[in-house]
Amino acid sequence: MMWRVRTTFVDRPGILAETALACGAADVNILGMQVFAMGERVTDVFVVSAPEGWTDLDIAHLFESAGGSQVSVTRVDQGATVDSATRYLQGVREVLEDGRDVADVLAELLETEPPDVADYAGHDVLELPRRNGAALSISRAGPFTPIEKGRAQAFLALTRGAAGATARVTTLPSSQVPVVRQASLSDVEAVVGLHDRCSDKTLFDRYQVPLQLPMTARMTRRLVAPDNGVALVVQQGSEVVAHGLLEELEGIWTFRLLIQDTHIGGNLETLLVRRAASHARDSGAERLTLITAESNDKLLRAVGNAGFMARIERRDGSVHISVPLGSMPLGAVHTSG
Repeated sequence: MMWRVRTTFVDRPGILAETALACGAADVNILGMQVFAMGERVTDVFVVSAPEGWTDLDIAHLFESAGGSQVSVTRVDQGATVDSATRYLQGVREVLEDGRDVADVLAELLETEPPDVADYAGHDVLELPRRNGAALSISRAGPFTPIEKGRAQAFLALTRGAAGATARVTTLPSSQVPVVRQASLSDVEAVVGLHDRCSDKTLFDRYQVPLQLPMTARMTRRLVAPDNGVALVVQQGSEVVAHGLLEELEGIWTFRLLIQDTHIGGNLETLLVRRAASHARDSGAERLTLITAESNDKLLRAVGNAGFMARIERRDGSVHISVPLGSMPLGAVHTSG
């Protein structure tokens, strides 16, 4: 297994040597690294391999024990060992010759995929001005360094004029105000309709398995009236456009949500996360775990927008985002219902 590790150290002589010694003692091999100096602190990005049996959490704990903070760990393949200058030059070719979108290529170069393990404190957003006056926004669950920002701006300058560099247009949802409320059996048909309007990918993000058959009223009953928890829905106009299931099992509170494709990336995820966290805390929970598929970065962003810090872990093909509720943000719930 190979991992990319991003961590911050106090910038002092010998810190890299101490980190290398810690890795060597653990039989973890450093295959590549980048150093981003930032005054009194330095962010280092390592590509490492470890013996069989090591997990994402083991790698994170190793770098924390070596003095690292804000550690994030992401599983990678051999492509991660290609040096940064080569990757950026290849990216320029992909935009100019292959017609790839600048935003997609930059997102890959800046390594914005959700980490396997991280102490999440919110997304950092990088705003880059385009030649036509529009802004290109790229975000990551981890701060961008000044060097990375400079690289991104230079990349955008090199690829100006390419067909893929035009600004994207996003269709805004209906102007009707969404209302978050507790679900009931009267919402069965509306929640069935929500599933019918969602794409296969969105349904997979929610259930972590492909749904072979359409959702039926009988299957939906448990989604609106769970035995050990509460169901939430977001209603906009006459339609239910989002659903969340908050459940408690053996003292562990979990939350899973489904957002209609046309509303993904707005504020519905944040509204549901806040309401679920509030309900779980009022029920005596100290921690809430949000579960989604590996590829779902929107839920992670919603956790940050809701004002929470979180620990991210990947387990059995899904992402578990663990949120402590003891210091829940004040004024976290401003919805009705």
